[in-house]
Amino acid sequence: MSGTAEEMNAIIFDEERLQSRLALMRQYIARPIPNQPWNDSTPALIPFYDGDGPSGGGIIIAGSRHASNIPLLQSMNVTAVLNCASGGIARLPVDELKECGIRYAFTNCRQDSYTYPILHERKKVVNRPSNLERMMKGLTDSEDKFICSQHLEVSNSLFVDIRRENCLGEGKQPGNVLFFCVAGQNRSAVLAAATLMLHGKPLEEILRHCAKLRPFVLENVGFQRQLVELEAILNRLRSRDATQLLRAQFSSHWDLLQQAKLVLSKRVRMMESEDDIKLVSLTNRPLSSISHSKSEGEVLAGTKVEIELLIPGLCTMEVRIPKECTIPTVKKFLVQHVNDNLLRHDEHPAEVAKAWVVLAMFGYDDMYDIPLEVEAVELKVQLKRMKHMFGLTARLKGGELHVTWNERCRFALVIFSVIRISKVPSTKSDSNDHKKMEIDRCSIDPSKRTDQVPWTFVHEERPNAPSTLLENTLRSTHLRAWDFVTGESLASKLPIVFSFAEDPRDRRAFMMVSQSANTLQQFHAPGEGDILGMGENAIVHRVQLSFTRADGGQRDEHWTRVNVGLENEKHVDKNRNEEEESDSLLEDWDAAVKRPFSLGKMLIFLQNSSEAGLAKRLRLANLLNSDKRVLYFYGLGLGLSTNAYNQNQYKFELMLLAKYCPTFSTYTMRVFMEEYMMKLSTVTDGAQRQSLQKMHSQFSITSVKVFLVSLLNAFRDLTLMGVEAFDFNHLNNVLVSRDYQSVRLIDIDGNAQGSIQYPSLEETFANSNRRLTPIKPPPQKPSLNVDLNILLPSVIEQLILGKGRGRSFVSNTRSEIWRVKEEDGKTIIRQILMENFYPGVENQETEGALKNKVRIHVTKVSEWFYAMFKKKTPWTNWTHDIYDAMRCIDHLPISS
Repeated sequence: MSGTAEEMNAIIFDEERLQSRLALMRQYIARPIPNQPWNDSTPALIPFYDGDGPSGGGIIIAGSRHASNIPLLQSMNVTAVLNCASGGIARLPVDELKECGIRYAFTNCRQDSYTYPILHERKKVVNRPSNLERMMKGLTDSEDKFICSQHLEVSNSLFVDIRRENCLGEGKQPGNVLFFCVAGQNRSAVLAAATLMLHGKPLEEILRHCAKLRPFVLENVGFQRQLVELEAILNRLRSRDATQLLRAQFSSHWDLLQQAKLVLSKRVRMMESEDDIKLVSLTNRPLSSISHSKSEGEVLAGTKVEIELLIPGLCTMEVRIPKECTIPTVKKFLVQHVNDNLLRHDEHPAEVAKAWVVLAMFGYDDMYDIPLEVEAVELKVQLKRMKHMFGLTARLKGGELHVTWNERCRFALVIFSVIRISKVPSTKSDSNDHKKMEIDRCSIDPSKRTDQVPWTFVHEERPNAPSTLLENTLRSTHLRAWDFVTGESLASKLPIVFSFAEDPRDRRAFMMVSQSANTLQQFHAPGEGDILGMGENAIVHRVQLSFTRADGGQRDEHWTRVNVGLENEKHVDKNRNEEEESDSLLEDWDAAVKRPFSLGKMLIFLQNSSEAGLAKRLRLANLLNSDKRVLYFYGLGLGLSTNAYNQNQYKFELMLLAKYCPTFSTYTMRVFMEEYMMKLSTVTDGAQRQSLQKMHSQFSITSVKVFLVSLLNAFRDLTLMGVEAFDFNHLNNVLVSRDYQSVRLIDIDGNAQGSIQYPSLEETFANSNRRLTPIKPPPQKPSLNVDLNILLPSVIEQLILGKGRGRSFVSNTRSEIWRVKEEDGKTIIRQILMENFYPGVENQETEGALKNKVRIHVTKVSEWFYAMFKKKTPWTNWTHDIYDAMRCIDHLPISS
């Protein structure tokens, strides 16, 4: 039977004939798209009947922005819309569509790629044994069959339903169905053409209409091929010599043809029950595809709700979740669904390890959302934001907070890492072993396992496609961020894709950036990505952010046009309170975005005791940082990066965002100290020489004290905020203001020694009495584990002795002071102080009183410095503690 099927396929798919049809097709379509920005205002109506034939409605090929335009839909007599993209439009006015009597259905085509089986695919089907002997031996027969895709089944079922309604609606103008994807170019066009062909409209007539109205459609050569293959299959099935064997070979195509014939013979099947009507409303599915499963029964009973789940970079799925449950339960459902239906069936089977769930809602801008992760936003803030933004409520049930979800919820499961697993079992014994392995895996939190690997996906940019990675796979590549405290969402002003390398030591590969909008990704050479700095564990970029709005009010010319909807329809968001409104009207906000070099480093810095967890606690305790001596951490960001050596491979990263301050910029204490001690005679650049000369002349003893006080105050602020450790061993962790008056601490890592744990806000919910109960914070330890014995004395020595003299001078002078007698040492110190801070006073004809005043002051400073240097009374223990050091610096004389 397999050989017969192969012969049949060869007859139907005559390659010469197919290539001829493809050549004809390309005479009409796949033309270059108009240059961006392009106002795609007119979708293409392909009427079911041409000329003077009877009216029967038609299919409109459109983009996502057309599906949002209710007046346009009404003017074109649209009675149903079908989403053919990889996800629903965030701002699609679902309620308005329903009020206007327009049905919304979806068949989420995962990819617009050359190899995606959008119409059909060739599968090996196992049949019963052909004879008794093979049956006794336990053998089976198999054959290759062409199976229709679910997308084509759904689109045909919807068109059948609308045509039935048109047949019943006597005296009414027949309604049209609008098929839309992101750009209205490939997915919606191929499904529209295929559906019309199933109902008898010739391919060439369809192409003529497309050539007039949307000649750029069907750029995807893989979709072109599937369309001419479908034409060949339908022609053979409709022929008089079509055999039962042929119909069995293409049984799914034959079933769709029979479904279309029911409309032609006007054998209309009415909805059989109120449950049918309710299920159409709840699931957004065409009537012909309805079958009452157990899960659908739960939807009808109101215990479950069907929501849209986006797996960015992969596809969109429909998932049924409990209507009322906790946030962890929702995440468990979503992860399990992705594992069971996608990752375990991949070429390299896997399960989700580290992932984030982000909540948005239909009818709102797709950037107006909230992460349901305590790493980003505390649970109490999540619940408050969900109620304020989307009207979702929560109540205590069984000691836990349960949220009531609805069908307008849109979840995104952003996958960062996976765990590789063995193939799905094929036999019963393998299945038992597989179950045992699953039990073992379930006992360990996947996000804590050491064998997880980064999750990457592949996307190939195509020169003739208007929908690049910006729209097709992700909806957008803008960097996303959320405030640690308020949960407010932000996005980068420009789309941005970073770069990475599998080897974290290849630092240069992390420096490229693409900021392409409405065009293919263009990655610039290293160094052009607004890089602020790079260390052992991470790279820091400068990125401009803006607050997002429910109505998309943050969008400008840089945002992707095909994914915006009607840009000129900007509305005031009535749900925003005054406090949030004032925050969101702030000017564009600059962020220093810190990206770890590897998955391992990212997972470590997310830990509660490490950098991101500590940053959140510092942000929550920001009243203790009122002077901003500690870098102002804002929140966590979610971004996209591509492999620098394979730019079709992408992955998602979590990043730490701090406020970028031009006053401090990237001027580290290490750079400052090098410039401070630099000899002017070694500087050849005139501008740099002039700048250093100005610094040396203006930096006084008072400046030294102000600088040191600012540094120690910053350490004290860390102590007040409960931080127990700060890496002061290299001076790149301290930023210096351009006026040298203040410092700011960065790169705080509590993982080395740990930090005091602030109680998580959700812990304040008392499970027993259902009321908020304040929990007393643990006592704070007034100590900071910073090694002051070596580096701080060295800094003071360089500031006092080394101005413009070089590091070697400081080292030699230090040794000399240590060797000589006390009076000789103090004499050396006095002489250097006069030369460094009062040059020429001894030689100038100044008043005796002034000269004497300077000498008295220098003597006091030398006394203080020598006692500090040798740790003599009263400064024997001045490096033991921050507060002892502050008292010591406080006694540095700045006047006589």
